[in-house]
Amino acid sequence: MIVVDGRTDREKLFELLKSGGECSELDFKETLDFSKKIDELDFVKDAVSMCNRYPGGYIVIGVDDDGNPSARSEDTNWVQFDGAVSTDKIRKYVQAPLTAISQLHEVDGHTYCLVCLLSLEDGLLVPFSKLGQTVDGKGRQIVVFREGEIVRRDGAQNRPIEYSQWAEILKQHDACVRKDESKRMDTLVDNIIAVLGEKGKTPPLVYGMDEEALVHSLEACFEQKENEKLSRFIFQVAAEFQDDADAINSLAGIGAYALSYCNDSIFEKAAGALYDCYAAIDDSKADSASKSLAVAVACYELGAQLVRMKRWDLIAPFVNRQSPSPSHFIYASWIRDCQVRAVNAGLFNEAGSGMMITVALDNATNHPIVAPDCGLNMGSDASAHERYLDLLCSFDFLYCLCVFVAGVGTGLAYPACCFYSEKRISNVASQILGGDPKARRELLPDDDDDKIAMCLRELYRLASNESLQKDSKFYWGFDPSRVLRKFLQDHPEQSDEQPPDMFSYNNPDRDPNNTSH
Repeated sequence: MIVVDGRTDREKLFELLKSGGECSELDFKETLDFSKKIDELDFVKDAVSMCNRYPGGYIVIGVDDDGNPSARSEDTNWVQFDGAVSTDKIRKYVQAPLTAISQLHEVDGHTYCLVCLLSLEDGLLVPFSKLGQTVDGKGRQIVVFREGEIVRRDGAQNRPIEYSQWAEILKQHDACVRKDESKRMDTLVDNIIAVLGEKGKTPPLVYGMDEEALVHSLEACFEQKENEKLSRFIFQVAAEFQDDADAINSLAGIGAYALSYCNDSIFEKAAGALYDCYAAIDDSKADSASKSLAVAVACYELGAQLVRMKRWDLIAPFVNRQSPSPSHFIYASWIRDCQVRAVNAGLFNEAGSGMMITVALDNATNHPIVAPDCGLNMGSDASAHERYLDLLCSFDFLYCLCVFVAGVGTGLAYPACCFYSEKRISNVASQILGGDPKARRELLPDDDDDKIAMCLRELYRLASNESLQKDSKFYWGFDPSRVLRKFLQDHPEQSDEQPPDMFSYNNPDRDPNNTSH
């Protein structure tokens, strides 16, 4: 799964290199030389083809077909891949505002160029506006593309569009038309909200409302403390999940806004409804894995909001809900169960990757309702995405810690954050593990610091090992916060320690059913 989110940072490069090879959204090139006309035309064709398959894709220059560093790129002129230069080359052959976003990266002495190519927002295809032609070394004419030709990325190749593809191609354009219509409806809804507000009433909450209109209605209901109305809407949305997996975004949005308005009662109802949706997923149906992934994504989005609002007291109860699996293998955390289902279905390249976090970031960017006050949308600047990525990584770390310390069951949790820079969790590590124990007591009120240190040691060891073994390019163990290491030093390892085990039934003494395992 390649998430086309517009990022070209170092973490995105590593994510793509580990993705498993070329596909519709990813192209690997050993080298390019724009001084050669054939290379320029091939790049333009690849770029336009990629833009013609919504939402776009990435080209990584400097690697072979398997994503490994290529010796052929050593003499490459990397300056030529400046985003403005690449964009100009593309626009010479099309009459559309296609743009190339590029960034150079130096890793272990090897240079890479990561180029992001985003489709037009309306989803319409872009034909070539002029002939792409050159001459080979023997003076023979080579036509790379023709005027009026429309090509589209299909797997690892560029192909002419086919009749059977038009329904998929027009899907994004149809969505834009609906969005324009909904904006007009939003204006009407805003006027209704204003009138109702003057009369002391709140607007309706109806499933299927446009997201912006829903946000306005939620804000009005939370401000007026319409808990009964909000509760009814939660159950209405949850009931739609089995037939419409997108309902999960509305459910996560309610929970996220509940946290913003400090309405714990509604948050707990939204979280409970989310768990019920997860528990009701039918494993025999073809969409069970995608629904499980949608639930896990919603959990990460709510988790990011918990971190942003510093609601440490709500994190452990939220993540440490057991899976309703057969008694011989009960996951300590339902989130882990959802992730494993997605991996087993092939939605991720492998279990040990940071894709969970990337997918959550992409979904929040497309559905800002799940991340109130975070400034996220497709047009937001990179800083908003960076801040939200920090929140997601921080939640991932705390989620794992809470499961390691207090989770009841097997499977524990996997630190996907180890595929990003350790600096992303420095702030939350300082708040939880620093000198003031208040936040730590809120996070894990039933466990002393020795128990927390024992589990943290095991979690940190796992993160460090995974970052090395899975070649995440970000080694964990330097502790940029300087707090984590000090906490472990203040609570040294004991000879009789029994750290949590991924394959054992952990904390059986806390099992509410008091079952022997």
